[in-house]
Amino acid sequence: MPAGAMPGRAPWPRPRPDRPRAVSSRSAGEPAEPAELLGGSPAMVELRRAVLQAAAAPFPVLVEGESGTGKELVARSVHACGPRRALPLAAINCAAFSDELLETELFGHARGAFTGAVATRRGLFEEASGGTLFLDEVGELSPRAQAKLLRVLQDGEIRKVGESVSRRVDVRIVAATNRRLRDEVDAGRFRADLLYRLEVIRLDVPPLRARREDIALLAKHYWEETARQLGGRGPLAARTVAALTAYDWPGNVRELQNVLAGMAVAAPVRGRVGPDALPAHVAGSEAETRPTLEAARRDFDRQFVREALSRAGGRRTYAARELGLTRQGLAKLVKRLDL
Repeated sequence: MPAGAMPGRAPWPRPRPDRPRAVSSRSAGEPAEPAELLGGSPAMVELRRAVLQAAAAPFPVLVEGESGTGKELVARSVHACGPRRALPLAAINCAAFSDELLETELFGHARGAFTGAVATRRGLFEEASGGTLFLDEVGELSPRAQAKLLRVLQDGEIRKVGESVSRRVDVRIVAATNRRLRDEVDAGRFRADLLYRLEVIRLDVPPLRARREDIALLAKHYWEETARQLGGRGPLAARTVAALTAYDWPGNVRELQNVLAGMAVAAPVRGRVGPDALPAHVAGSEAETRPTLEAARRDFDRQFVREALSRAGGRRTYAARELGLTRQGLAKLVKRLDL
């Protein structure tokens, strides 16, 4: 499961609107296993395998998943497990900038290019030279920004704002989005040619509700991390963990972290922490969501179809063939299961 940042602790520097920076990478040597992607569920075992495969290839990677699932950590793992791991990793949140600022951040600018440009500055493409550039929230790019990014991916060259000279860049792109970009293409909000450049390798990060068997492990991990920061707290009671497991977690791992952090602040230093410490909307989830046989079958079908789609890279024709269905039959099943 993707283990994200605890409150007050970031696993890697997050992009800031004033100036995203390249971050230091781990030293050279043998590639790391994606150990921070915690969980023993089939979905997480498959994700770790897919991350290792993606890391070994030189192609762009698109990471898709709901908000809070740990897409940033997946991107970090792709970099840390690949041959560029000793070189810089730079990150930027594409939703945090206007078109003009985004262009400057990515490509840099020449001295005098605009008011306040008192010196030439490198952009993130240059800062990440030889390494990896992580484009978070890539689905939020405007049409103009999409066109500029596409040109770089096609030509392998950038041009600073205010310059007429192009420069070659060698950067691996890892992009992430909480939108389905193929749906965005169908709706006319995202360029199909840019999607094809970004989605050479696609990694789907499953939501927490699709891998409930991982929640107990995650809760224990984050609770211990939070307890250490606060100087110790009692362990979670079994009923507390059961209620956490039953809840659907629309905010995914990020919501789980925040709930545990809030509980830890009020929890006693000694003694087990019971379900009365849970927020009301989580505490009542165990009885409300205890599955019927029909619901359990639906959950199994959802997971089985999701894994087939993941193995097929989202290509429904191949997934349908594996499942013994027609493409139209799979489309109906996907709609019925609300995938």
